[in-house]
Amino acid sequence: MAILTSTTSATNGWGHSESKTPPFAPTWRSAAPKSVTRCGDWQDGTPGWSAWVAHLAKRQKPLALLELLPASARRPALAWGMAAQAETSAAGPFDPPAALDLISQLDRIERRKTWHGGISLTETVTLWLSGITGLSETTSTTAPLFPLECLAWSRALPSLASYVPASHWWRLLGALIAAAEGGKQPGDDEPLARQWLAAELPLTLAYLFPEIVEVRDLAVAGGRALLVGLEQTLTPGGLPGARDVTLVRPLLATWTRSRAMAGALKLSGWGEDSTERFAEFVRQALRLTHRDGTTAFSDDEFCKDDAAMFAAATLDASREDRTLAAHNIPGLHAKHSLPRSPVASPAANHELAALSILRSDWSAGSNRLAVTYRGAEVRTELAVGRDQLWSGVWSLDVRLNGEQLSPAKDAAWEEVCWHSDDDADYLELEIELTRGVRVQRQMLLARKDQFLLLADAVLGTESGVLDYRGALPLVDGARFDPASETREGYLIGRKPRALVFPLALPEWREQSWRGGLTTVDGGLELQCGHPSSKRIYAPLFFDLDPRRQLRAATWRRLTVAENRVIIPNEEAVGYRVQSGTQQWLIYRSLDERGNRTVLGQNLVSEMLVARFKTTGEVESLLEIE
Repeated sequence: MAILTSTTSATNGWGHSESKTPPFAPTWRSAAPKSVTRCGDWQDGTPGWSAWVAHLAKRQKPLALLELLPASARRPALAWGMAAQAETSAAGPFDPPAALDLISQLDRIERRKTWHGGISLTETVTLWLSGITGLSETTSTTAPLFPLECLAWSRALPSLASYVPASHWWRLLGALIAAAEGGKQPGDDEPLARQWLAAELPLTLAYLFPEIVEVRDLAVAGGRALLVGLEQTLTPGGLPGARDVTLVRPLLATWTRSRAMAGALKLSGWGEDSTERFAEFVRQALRLTHRDGTTAFSDDEFCKDDAAMFAAATLDASREDRTLAAHNIPGLHAKHSLPRSPVASPAANHELAALSILRSDWSAGSNRLAVTYRGAEVRTELAVGRDQLWSGVWSLDVRLNGEQLSPAKDAAWEEVCWHSDDDADYLELEIELTRGVRVQRQMLLARKDQFLLLADAVLGTESGVLDYRGALPLVDGARFDPASETREGYLIGRKPRALVFPLALPEWREQSWRGGLTTVDGGLELQCGHPSSKRIYAPLFFDLDPRRQLRAATWRRLTVAENRVIIPNEEAVGYRVQSGTQQWLIYRSLDERGNRTVLGQNLVSEMLVARFKTTGEVESLLEIE
């Protein structure tokens, strides 16, 4: 590895012209023998190696990575976004100790504390190097935490020179350079592993060792991989794809660390677009955060040390973004109240990401419905206050004359409509089934009115015995408590969180009907059907306002007429819902739209959800024409 001696200028690949002279004069240069031209030639006992070790221990620049970003003293920065209870056995090429234990021990070395491993540091280096010998470029697949192990060794390298022989130190550096140079560019298959290897690892080495040409030049490739990773993994609005929603926290962690190093290296490729996309991603991470700090669709427990990650991610953010983070992440202290009219909406959606977040406001305990739709599967997760009520696949079972209908060939859920304003967030999806049947799935979260409407519209072309079944998987600790005489019931977490109305069913149990609302195999299941119909509408209304839930509540199916003639339910349906003193009107056309009347309202729209005012007039929350 050639000592950096050139003073010529060069372009770093991001269009940034810079001198190849080190940012400071190395104190170890004068001690190096004139015959030495490669740093790796310095062995134990030589003046060059002694000067290099002393230089690493005393240099003022670059700042130690622990000083570059605020980090908790209790947990390594590399553990940001990682589950505290993550399994460590057989997680990487080094075992024992297991990968996360190794990372924790190397964090102690980085902090210049005592090594507590079961074997010496020199033996640990030897064992790790022997474990990675011959590993291919697919190592990140077979050994998920191998990239993190590389990062931990890299961060510890400056301090490690005082603990291990020169031969081990240089072999380790060479192996890490090889891993950084062999890391594939970020792709769709493993976005997190690629960012660790292709972006953060080369940036870490380049930041820590600006004195060495081969290492410093890694900054260009690392910076490019960082930008490509942001562009390929996120939509322009900062949303990750549905597949990657469980990687939100570790992706935020690696991008936060990498972004800080790229800034310190003065790489000019990070422009306004990248800055805004990263800021949007931080907001998306906040939108997906539950009141207890956990992330939607993730089983991981929240680690309080992750507050340091969000503090670092919002260091140069706007006051609003810092305030939103402080109100949503446990461990951060809010200096300001939430803005009454924030610039950033609490909801988000992007069709390319196949991910939507319906959220009533930016408070930590706001009502939130997260939705992903990949292929023929829709996953939803509802959080109300401190409780998560369900999480997982919203199942769909449609039968025509006893035949179970399946998604048509190559059919997938597609976005039909997205709308978000101060009144409500609304998402509608559609999929094609066999026998010419389509299902339109609707999700509406009313912000101020505090209710959730979920519905499946089954739209067929031939009459027959039509049956519908849909289920929402309740999480551990949540249960459904049905009423004894009527068909509604409570969804209960730590306390009652939602009053559920199956609008397609009669209110009183004494009225026989095809279907019911029950719990089956741990899920809240709605069944309904008709002995001879082309279309049915299967809605569930969730009252999320705790103040209304103990008051009188009722619902009724309404008569819908066209040209003064009552039309059948397979053409259009209407419902009136009352909870406490508040009432709502819900209308849905299932056939071609027409000029229709329901409860005195003249409608030509496909769908209407409205509240009744005290005057008896209706005020639209959502109308689809």
